[in-house]
Amino acid sequence: MQLIDAYLRDEPARERPGRLRAIRFPAALDWLRTEDVIRLAAADRAAGTSRKAFFNRWPTREEFLRDALVYALVSEVAPGDPMEQARQMPADATTAAATSFSEAVLRISDQLLDSLRSHPRSYLTLHLGPLLPQHPRLWDAVLPSMRKGSQVWADGYAALLTDLGLVLRPEWTPERLALALQAALDGFVLRFRIQPDDYQASRWEGASIFADTILALVLGVLDHERTGENGRMVLDRLVAGPAVGSP
Repeated sequence: MQLIDAYLRDEPARERPGRLRAIRFPAALDWLRTEDVIRLAAADRAAGTSRKAFFNRWPTREEFLRDALVYALVSEVAPGDPMEQARQMPADATTAAATSFSEAVLRISDQLLDSLRSHPRSYLTLHLGPLLPQHPRLWDAVLPSMRKGSQVWADGYAALLTDLGLVLRPEWTPERLALALQAALDGFVLRFRIQPDDYQASRWEGASIFADTILALVLGVLDHERTGENGRMVLDRLVAGPAVGSP
């Protein structure tokens, strides 16, 4: 347990036990061998993929692995690209608002989760995320694109709020909402993989529990009565009940 905890702890490699300090690259991908990559590239008859060309470009396995991970995580567009869905979201949701905005929220949420669950590389961030503090160069390489993706979603939320004439509670901003929803999405992607039967059984009237969670979050962050109250104030007032003597 000490070694497992040390392997996953948020600390630099130099502070770990000697056995773990010998690991110079994300050990979650210890199985990935450069010879396999070279052989696959040769089989695809890709230009400039000889063994010599490979090592001229990446003298060490660690250098190649870092570039490969950055490419896999942020450079190549995966099917059902979440950022493209974010760009399309304001128009899609605004159009749907004329009939049922709640249905639009449920549909967009389920489509997003399904697209990520169907693409194996969606799990790579969850696979490597706990180890990034031990690999600061890799962390620095992937973080800008991840922040850019979050900003795309935040911009989409801001445009949607403007189009619909809605306002957020004072503690919420589009950027803060994007961070919260991304965290929820990551958690659901992981939990669906661990407990698929439980989460499939949790559907209600056609919508997943993830979609209804997003709907609940949307209800919580909107100041629909424009009172200027934050969520904590609203919750405390609801729990306290009507004041003594009030009708």
